[in-house]
Amino acid sequence: MKIKLLAAVAAAVTLSGCAVGGESADAGAAYPSKALSIMAPGSPGGGWDTRARGIAGALGECEVADVDATVTNVPGAGGTIGLAQFAKHKGDPYQLMVMDSVTMLGGIVSNKSPVDLSELTPVAGLSRGPSAIVVPAKSPYKDLEALLDAMEARPRSVKWTGGSLGGPGQMTVAGLAKQRGVAAKEINFVPTAGGGESMNLLLSGAATAGIDTVAELSAQIEAGELRALSVDAEQRVPGLDAPTMKELGLGDEAVSTLAGVLAPAGLTEEQQQEVIGLLDEVRKTSCWKKVLERNNWTEDWKPGDEFGKVLAEQRTQVTSILGELGLGT
Repeated sequence: MKIKLLAAVAAAVTLSGCAVGGESADAGAAYPSKALSIMAPGSPGGGWDTRARGIAGALGECEVADVDATVTNVPGAGGTIGLAQFAKHKGDPYQLMVMDSVTMLGGIVSNKSPVDLSELTPVAGLSRGPSAIVVPAKSPYKDLEALLDAMEARPRSVKWTGGSLGGPGQMTVAGLAKQRGVAAKEINFVPTAGGGESMNLLLSGAATAGIDTVAELSAQIEAGELRALSVDAEQRVPGLDAPTMKELGLGDEAVSTLAGVLAPAGLTEEQQQEVIGLLDEVRKTSCWKKVLERNNWTEDWKPGDEFGKVLAEQRTQVTSILGELGLGT
């Protein structure tokens, strides 16, 4: 794998393998017959970046396609800066974008984005990943109940961090607050552009608690720098000594997000099916399965219109929650 930086906020990775696929825009050629571009509308090292590079890696290392795949990072505003750029590539099946449903929908609603996901072509939902609620190792809060007790007593005294404005982290905290009779607007939540910024707030003690994916928090949890109080997952995460929110009777407050891939608007049905077919080949490889395992992601394959239906349903959910937070359109 060869990696080169494109700019301060952009990175690329070039890979190659063996060809598979259907027809492409080039008459008579197999899809993909030329280089693919995969946008990660978030910072290098984050979940979207990891997903984009995992797909690119599987294309080459597991010999899915004999073409280059370039990953470009365009972070900011909950993914909507990258989304606006991506939307310009109408009709191009060689442009793909990774995202996850709730985070990007939250960015669209809270930032009043002129581009909506319904305008793009749904390719597939790929996976779900557990999130964890954590506190610094020196925190006096030993369990989630104690933390929520403190928030209930003095809402502004508990400073939360984790993810973008209107993202799944903030929405989950809003649900926990509502369950304790605390108005969503009273929550003290500090949004960040990426996991690194959130981590600095936690490790410096500037934030009381954080919520982010287990994949982004695991190294600091294992190092004893952070303590996990709970995880949003169907079952406990192996190696993590923390109960699930479901065990604590708080499962309904967690906002679950589906990670996937989109293509630009204007693709024909045949082109959409070709891209879906390519992602279907990727998800079956040992390379992609290792990415899932390494990041504690669970496969949730929803191709094409199935993914589009999830996005439409969660658009309504996100708009409602963000309205309570004062972030709706």
